[in-house]
Amino acid sequence: MSLPVVRTTALAPLAHLIIIMVAAVATATVKQEPGPTCRQEIPSELIRDLWSRNRLLINDLPKEENFSRRQRLLPEFCTKCPERLIGWPEVKELIDVYQRSVFSSDVIQKLLPLHYDDLLYRLQHTLQQCVFSAERSKYLKLIKKLERKIKKTRDEGALKAVGEFTFILRWINELAQHHIP
Repeated sequence: MSLPVVRTTALAPLAHLIIIMVAAVATATVKQEPGPTCRQEIPSELIRDLWSRNRLLINDLPKEENFSRRQRLLPEFCTKCPERLIGWPEVKELIDVYQRSVFSSDVIQKLLPLHYDDLLYRLQHTLQQCVFSAERSKYLKLIKKLERKIKKTRDEGALKAVGEFTFILRWINELAQHHIP
C-alpha cells in the first residue's frame, strides 16, 4: 500500500515542473511583439516628402494679418517631457482629425501640391497598422476639442491647421528618432 503513495509523491515535483514550463512557454508566446512598431514602419522619406510639400502648401496659403495672430490650434504636446507627452496613439488621432477636417476641406483641396493626398493616406494607413486598436489616446478629449475648433472656424481654421501641420510632422520625426516604439 505504501508503494503507490511513494510513486505519487515522487511524480508530484515532476508534474509541478511540467506545469511551470508550460506556463512559461505560454507567457513568452503572449508577450511577443504584436506587430511592427510605428518607428520601424514610417519611412523617413515619407516624412521628408510631406514636410517639403507642406512648405509648398504653406507658401500658397493666403496671407492675412488677423489669421496669423490667432492663438495656436494644436495642443502643446511634447515628445520628451512628462507633461502632455505625445505618443503614437495621439499622432494617429491627430492625423485622422487632419484627414477628416483639414485636408478634406474645399479651400485646402484647391491648394494641395501634387501627390500630397497620397502621402497623407500612406501615413494614415501606416499609423492604423502600427497603432493597435486597444491603444487609445489619453488626450482624446483634447484632440476632439481641436477638431471642433477647426470645424467651427471652417476655412480659416483649416488654413490655420495646415500652417501647424509641421508640428505633427516634427513630433513624428522625434518619436521615430528617439526610438519610441
